[in-house]
Amino acid sequence: MLGVLALAGCSEEQSTDLLSYATISEVPPSGESETPTQQPRPDIGPPSLERTELATRLAKLSRSDKALYHHYTHAKGQERLGKGTWILAAPMTVDEARMRLLGPTPQPVTDADPATMNGETSAYYFLQIGDGVIAWESVGFSDPPGRLLAELSREGAVSAVVTQNDLGITRFGYARDGAVIVDGFDYVFIGDAIRMPAEVRDLAALAWDDVDGPDDERADWFDVAMAMSEKVTGVRATRAVKEVIDGYVVPMPWGAAEDG
Repeated sequence: MLGVLALAGCSEEQSTDLLSYATISEVPPSGESETPTQQPRPDIGPPSLERTELATRLAKLSRSDKALYHHYTHAKGQERLGKGTWILAAPMTVDEARMRLLGPTPQPVTDADPATMNGETSAYYFLQIGDGVIAWESVGFSDPPGRLLAELSREGAVSAVVTQNDLGITRFGYARDGAVIVDGFDYVFIGDAIRMPAEVRDLAALAWDDVDGPDDERADWFDVAMAMSEKVTGVRATRAVKEVIDGYVVPMPWGAAEDG
């Protein structure tokens, strides 16, 4: 027979909650010792999801970082950017960006070519945004190798790349003045995240995934990567690039045998 555990000073609801953690004692028969025999505390395990960590990290963001994050995470419907490869660079013109990425004689997409051709090629589209450029391809398997990310940032420019595809492959990287600052696939895992430069580290922390830690709530990695890309380049990505007619053929994957 189980005894009633008196919880002085607690409400009925609090008492019910505390009972699940309290040691249950067996009431002895009349005449026997009233010293209870303690039973082992049940192993209730860790919570299935810790929802406080993301809120804590968000609270630490600067006002400008928080605004960038909310711009991409709160976009809905047709305003969301969607998968693919997104390249941002500034200051730069479309002609300069196309030349640095594709060379002097890029192959235009013709009416006979679909945007993605037989799984071996894809196509890039370019759009001028202020003094910067967006380059976009639709499938996320034709992101440029690191050497081209660096090339795109020569002569005082800044370039960034974000990739999202159907295989769940993730990439975020950026370069400044001809040198790659950081560039990594699956940046959301803690082994890569600790290498993030200080200027984007607080944003990156929103999506970090410590595989050895608790199952914390995390921000969407793609949204965070786009926020970081805008922060370092000053270019705001927009779906308007998807309405551009003139595209240029690129291999898929692009530079797979190179340094990535």
